[in-house]
Amino acid sequence: MKLKKLFLLGLLASVLVPVQQAGATASSPIAVQEGKSFEQIHAELLDHSEDAPLMILAHRGQWREYPENSLAAINEAIEDGAEIVEIDVQLTADGVPVLMHDTTVDRTTNGKGKVSDLTLAQIKNLRLKEGLGGKTAALTKHKIPTLKEVMLAVKDRAIVNLDKGWEIRDKMYEVLVKTDTVDHGLFKGSPNVEEAAEFMAKDPEILYMHIILDDSANTVGTFPGRQPVGYEIVFDDLADPQIQPEKVKQIKKNSRVLVNVMWYGLAAKYTDEASLRDVNLGWKAVTKLGVNMMQTDNIEAIDYWRNGGNMRHWEYDTGNRTVRVQAEDPLGGGQGTGYFDQDANRCNTADQDSIDVCEIDGAIAVSHNMDGEWAKYKVNIKKSGTYKISGRVSAAATPAGNINLDWAGETSGEIELKNTTHKRAFELQNLEYRYLKKGTHIFTVKVTSPGSYNLDYIQFDLKD
Repeated sequence: MKLKKLFLLGLLASVLVPVQQAGATASSPIAVQEGKSFEQIHAELLDHSEDAPLMILAHRGQWREYPENSLAAINEAIEDGAEIVEIDVQLTADGVPVLMHDTTVDRTTNGKGKVSDLTLAQIKNLRLKEGLGGKTAALTKHKIPTLKEVMLAVKDRAIVNLDKGWEIRDKMYEVLVKTDTVDHGLFKGSPNVEEAAEFMAKDPEILYMHIILDDSANTVGTFPGRQPVGYEIVFDDLADPQIQPEKVKQIKKNSRVLVNVMWYGLAAKYTDEASLRDVNLGWKAVTKLGVNMMQTDNIEAIDYWRNGGNMRHWEYDTGNRTVRVQAEDPLGGGQGTGYFDQDANRCNTADQDSIDVCEIDGAIAVSHNMDGEWAKYKVNIKKSGTYKISGRVSAAATPAGNINLDWAGETSGEIELKNTTHKRAFELQNLEYRYLKKGTHIFTVKVTSPGSYNLDYIQFDLKD
């Protein structure tokens, strides 16, 4: 778990360095109080007032640090600020609910086959892969947990959003009864109203969230008796009926409003990555629509923002100690001067005379990097010293690709980039340490072997 930090607003305003991307870690942080009681979390979920606090749902747990849907990822998500952890549940061949997003174990483990064809014993012999998995993701020591293990782990700590499991709701309910955690499980689905209402009527402690799309917005207000505690609204256009102000207002009379901000099409283009560039392009925009629950892939960042943090400070040291250079902004002069690109623009067919700058669910990054390509940049260093130079990179395969940094003929040596397990899984990767004098420096990022990586920006952090 990374240390949560909140900064005194105004105190830092005079020393901030303008940046286009999400900002900083200050030099004098004030620790945020963490750790709500379960009673507080449960009460928040049932709070349908106009000023109900924003609640964070962790998508598949904290998969940036541990395998998705693992016990470690769930525990870390809670530590990192999520009140609700979203998990995916499937049934084994012998009828045991276990955590797995896909119907097969192929993507996230060292095994193959459908979950429904494997016994619990066979499932427990498998090992989970890093992050979001994939064919070339590294194996870990972590195992696939059962729903029972998860509910015991979260008991008195958090609520669990039970995704992919509506068809096996009775099996999941049995587990919750046996672990005395019925009020910890948030069931979710898009069945007809009668089916959902019948299930809720089984037990007054059952928590249910109803998913609505374009063709099901009219289900709001039709539940007999007890209402869903929330509605998950999925929309790809602000003109969709389910996100209209009157519809949101109708929902909020009795329920909370959830949107997913992980990728395009779940909440139009309001995403985590767009929020890291500018909260008005994501998190802040959806709260203005009346949303008071968000499912995210960036738990710590959204928790920091929710607690009053200015995103210009996120992962960014103030006082001229950090400088960022956007990968999509090479020096001018075009092909052969500012950059060298060997193929047609695969990101923007309307602009062929350019490097491949792609929009990846809200992130702006240089992609489709081929051997021999390069881009030249300028960095303005405010203080002399040794800098840790990092790249914010995502990659969905191993090898991810190799680069080097060239400083007027002095090169860093070959740098192997890491597989982050998804194109959307950006992370800062260390490239090199270098002493830089105060002033302007020109450097070149050279592709020495092709790969699947995407480069968002290069960051310089003063270390002495």
